[in-house]
Amino acid sequence: MDSKVIIYGAGYRGTAFYEFIEKNGMGDIVYAFCDQNYDKIKEVDGKKVVSFQEACSYNLPFFISIIDEEAVKEVKKMIMDAGRQFLEFSSLAKEFGEDIVTLNRDFCAFFHIKGMDSYFDEAEEKACLDVFWKDGSPFYEKFKELNLGNVIELACGRGRHVPFYVDKSKKVTLVDILQENIDICKKRFQEKSNIEYYCNNGYNLSELETGKYTALFCYDAMVHFEMMDIYEYLKDIYRVLVPGGMVLIHHSNYTADYKASFANTPHGRSFMSKDIFAYLAYRCGFEIISQQVINWGVKDLDCISLIHKPE
Repeated sequence: MDSKVIIYGAGYRGTAFYEFIEKNGMGDIVYAFCDQNYDKIKEVDGKKVVSFQEACSYNLPFFISIIDEEAVKEVKKMIMDAGRQFLEFSSLAKEFGEDIVTLNRDFCAFFHIKGMDSYFDEAEEKACLDVFWKDGSPFYEKFKELNLGNVIELACGRGRHVPFYVDKSKKVTLVDILQENIDICKKRFQEKSNIEYYCNNGYNLSELETGKYTALFCYDAMVHFEMMDIYEYLKDIYRVLVPGGMVLIHHSNYTADYKASFANTPHGRSFMSKDIFAYLAYRCGFEIISQQVINWGVKDLDCISLIHKPE
């Protein structure tokens, strides 16, 4: 970039984004952080954390890295009212020499490596698991429709869902973009002889056999995936399924800002909707069985879609 940038937000997501771009050799583009708690945080890795007034005095553009939707709107208005600019994710992607989809995918993966132990620990708590597996849960009611003869769990993380279905399945394939997660699952489920493991590229299932699997599901992960990656996945999921195979996907229903990225949307949601997902799935050859819009901290933020490959 011709000039440097101010990262607005010195919390977990903002610092993770800085670490990500520093890891990719571009940490020097960040001049400082701006945060309302500037008097407490003071600095991040040698970069000053300053007030909004001081940040404006530098006459540099802002990159917003906070995830509360209303706060993002307020900050954008504040920046524009001050006669300053904010950068979209696409501007940074150009500097990396990558397309937006790839950069967003890479940052999402990086974010889920950095300091996520506490997240995964919390995700294993009963209250979090009940969302998916308690009787009457919309997830569980739809999950019951799947044929578990040869099932894929896409973006399995550290395997929190596996204990709920592994003994009901003849064959399980756990897929994740992070080798660290795959290694943890291998150790965790080493006594289970019906599980195979696959560290993939984050947008297809190229190493899995065609027409072999009876079902696939993905919980609390595809909500972050870029729309173009979801389309690539759907095409390949169709390929690997047997005729009649079913797919249960938990995805985003967020359409408020098509320019936003994982770095600055509510709960890191991608631009996607119930209807767009149905369109993509249909174009890949699937039939839509059911879709249910659900709340996730924000009203109607997500959707659960059950689709199948026709006989």
